[in-house]
Amino acid sequence: MHAREVSSPEPGHRLPYRPIHEAAPGASAGATPSRPSPAASATLITDSYQEGPRKVVVVWGEVDYETAPALSAVLHEALRASAEGVDVDLSGVAFWDCSGLNALLRLRREALAHGKTVTVRSPSRMVRRVLTLTGTSPLFLPPRPCRRAAEGRSVTPPSRP
Repeated sequence: MHAREVSSPEPGHRLPYRPIHEAAPGASAGATPSRPSPAASATLITDSYQEGPRKVVVVWGEVDYETAPALSAVLHEALRASAEGVDVDLSGVAFWDCSGLNALLRLRREALAHGKTVTVRSPSRMVRRVLTLTGTSPLFLPPRPCRRAAEGRSVTPPSRP
């Protein structure tokens, strides 16, 4: 397994798109805790395994502008190690923003350049929402074989009368 702990921002700054946590009772609003709380840091955990000619990458945690480079590195390594492409299991992703989407789109571009594909397996609710809102979900569906080609028939369209 690969894991990356991302540090929290400097005092006075906060990560974008994250809720601001209220100060604990009795603490002043301007006080900075000496240790960052678990909610203030993002964790990304990945694992990968071979499944036939494809590589499967399983992702847990949060994918944002701080963790996306680590995710990209893991995905590109999986693509290089695969014969046909990469399947990405995003069911364990709790936070997903455009940085994660951009990592997938860059991976897809590289995969297509090498005659491979990238599919998304069981996206979490957060991932599904981003893919749907951006209209990119069809780009990560598994390719369907042509029905006629699978049956051994000609794939040419019928002629016009």
